[in-house]
Amino acid sequence: MKKLKKIWQENSVLLVLLLILIACLIAISVVVVTYFVGSSNTKYGDRLEGIEKYPFSEDTQKEIISKIKLVTPKEGEELSEEEDPNVEDVKIEVSGKRIIVRITFKAGTTLTEGQNKALASLDYFDEKTLEFYDVEYEIKADKTEEADGFQISGSHNATGSGGVNWTRNTMPKEEEEEEE
Repeated sequence: MKKLKKIWQENSVLLVLLLILIACLIAISVVVVTYFVGSSNTKYGDRLEGIEKYPFSEDTQKEIISKIKLVTPKEGEELSEEEDPNVEDVKIEVSGKRIIVRITFKAGTTLTEGQNKALASLDYFDEKTLEFYDVEYEIKADKTEEADGFQISGSHNATGSGGVNWTRNTMPKEEEEEEE
């Protein structure tokens, strides 16, 4: 007991500082674990809260794909049963709160036709779905002698203006293709 008293008297300041240092390390560890590691098991964290209220099922996806493949009706007309000759392939992928629609058009389709088809496809989505999910479009068509090809992306944001915002046309030029 006398040894402990002697050690305490000689090193009391150092022992108090050591206890403060240990308490600080514990507090920092708790903060790091709480804020950076968290308790979530998904890669999205809590960003997908409420997604179960807005289901976007495989059946709905197939229905939208089949409608996109049909000829786009003019204003006031109903959707026809005739397949659109310009549409080659349509795929829909859901990732978190994003719905990605990939439309491949046949060679010779113009950029305007592709953009109009994508914009018209927004009508096939439920209003609740459009209010919750961001819809992204990736449309492309190969180049022909008569028409330029295109590969372009656009997005319709859930909180946005209601239209589709398009990025630049990103088809490589012939010179770049020959160099590669």
